[in-house]
Amino acid sequence: MKTKFLLAGIVAVLLSTTYVMAQQPRFGLAIVAGLNFSELEGKDIMDYFGPNVGLMTTAHLSKRTRLGLEILFSQNGEYILPAYHPDIAYGKIRLNHLEIPLHYDWLIDLSTKNDFAEVSLSTGIAYTWLFSYYVENSDREDISDQIRYRDKSGYLLQFGTTCYLSRDFGINLRATLPYRLNGLGWSLAARVIYSL
Repeated sequence: MKTKFLLAGIVAVLLSTTYVMAQQPRFGLAIVAGLNFSELEGKDIMDYFGPNVGLMTTAHLSKRTRLGLEILFSQNGEYILPAYHPDIAYGKIRLNHLEIPLHYDWLIDLSTKNDFAEVSLSTGIAYTWLFSYYVENSDREDISDQIRYRDKSGYLLQFGTTCYLSRDFGINLRATLPYRLNGLGWSLAARVIYSL
């Protein structure tokens, strides 16, 4: 009896996988490019920005759900708080991160008979590593050696949405919040996604 249920379950999984794969590719690869917006000094709303670029791969779990994994160069995301930084007015700041997000996407089909349109809602986590940084004061003097970090890695919570205007092109908005807040706030990213 158990064998019959097991065989029926395997057949159901194979049929559903075959149906999903017939409708769309199982795996995908895309280029991601856009900007981060962060409030690094805590005075203005979004006073620093930097590139958010890399690659994204996706695996469809069902017709309307998928997993995504990205490898990004992410600059000026407010992800990690330094152990020490002088209380001065800052000028140019470049915080260079390797960011690896893993997200679950729920796809909503808005297509009509003649036009393709799809929206995805995403939630996930990311690992980030601050591999280099450059900091100037308001007089444009390099003060990078005055900034001290205890730990240059951390974890992030991420939420986003993507509007796909075609099967190959989408516009993504993502909000990121460090797992350990410690005085850190939200960072936002606006990006385009182009499927290969």
